[in-house]
Amino acid sequence: MKKIVLITLALIAGVILWLLEPYRYNPFCKPDPPTVKTSIDYHCQTGLEKILYRAESVMAQYMLSEDFLGVSAGFYKNGCGSLTAAIGFSDKRNLIEFKPTTITRIASITKPMTAIAIMQLYEAGKVDIDASIQTYLPRFPHGLKTVTIRHLLSHTSGVGHYKSKLDAMSFSHYDSLKQATEEIYKRGLLSPAGEQFIYSSFGYTVLGEVIESVTKQSFEAYLQEYIWQKAGMDNTSLEKSQILQNKSRLYIKVDDIFVRSPYTDLSLIYPGGGVQSTAQDLLNFGNAILENKLVSKSTLDMMTDVRNSLAPEVGDDPYGLGWSVLEHPEYGKIISHSGAQPGVSGQFLIFLDKEVVAVALSNAFGTKNSVRSLALIMGELGIKAHYESEPR
Repeated sequence: MKKIVLITLALIAGVILWLLEPYRYNPFCKPDPPTVKTSIDYHCQTGLEKILYRAESVMAQYMLSEDFLGVSAGFYKNGCGSLTAAIGFSDKRNLIEFKPTTITRIASITKPMTAIAIMQLYEAGKVDIDASIQTYLPRFPHGLKTVTIRHLLSHTSGVGHYKSKLDAMSFSHYDSLKQATEEIYKRGLLSPAGEQFIYSSFGYTVLGEVIESVTKQSFEAYLQEYIWQKAGMDNTSLEKSQILQNKSRLYIKVDDIFVRSPYTDLSLIYPGGGVQSTAQDLLNFGNAILENKLVSKSTLDMMTDVRNSLAPEVGDDPYGLGWSVLEHPEYGKIISHSGAQPGVSGQFLIFLDKEVVAVALSNAFGTKNSVRSLALIMGELGIKAHYESEPR
């Protein structure tokens, strides 16, 4: 009996050590965060010092408030360029500093990329977004009403989402999107198409298979050729088994403690949340959208038309085709997407009327409110080149 107790205590201690990694960073001994690291490719000299001061001050204040373990953020302003900044740790066990080039998961910020890919095929006449989904995927289950690509893009198809936070932590690997959608189809449809907004990463996995069916390319190969390469996103890819030296480890924020997250497999939702990237690459993505390098302005207008959106019925911002859309009283139309999963909380914003892109990426789940406010501050810096106020 005593031996069993000792083994049990050893196992519990091992789990605690694994979760907390209390080697050099722990609740009782927290080192001072490193200084803010910045990367500047900004060509409008007027106001640059004020912008840089504000960005560094805000990032430092968030760290002092223990909002983040590690975070990168920045903005791109059309005609001026970009500024990215990072602070904190990408690896708390070894105190590896978080840098502007640190790669993190981006979770559901993947969805606008998948939506852009679908709309590129729409522009090329290869996809009818109002045709039955069985036109492209005969295996898709039949519901009470016809499901279309438009329904999938707008989260009104009836395809479900995770049943719980535990359900969202997948440890199974799927070798193909076909295998992934087979698992999704087993869950059935939750409502008739077009009647209810049900946010669904699984619906975007289905869209990924549509891309593969139409193009005869893998989802990753298509995004690499027609989105990431065109936008200059050199550090963006699907998260697979390979370990990248400059990638952050995965954490979860529990109250004021950052615990290590178990590795979750993203192959079930590659097109809905399986991409890894950097703050700078996401700014480049937004820049390519502003400059109509990926889809035309008229197509983007279609994607951000929310007059028939069902999302407000559940308390969210209106949702178009791959984008949340907000009409801001001061800044005009803002299209955005957030993302959250083990190892990341992220916020991506495009201020369409101001031609500014902003992003914030934290390496911990549970920091979504902080990344949202930080991304908004970065957007304001890009909009107001002479913006100056006290740090928050």
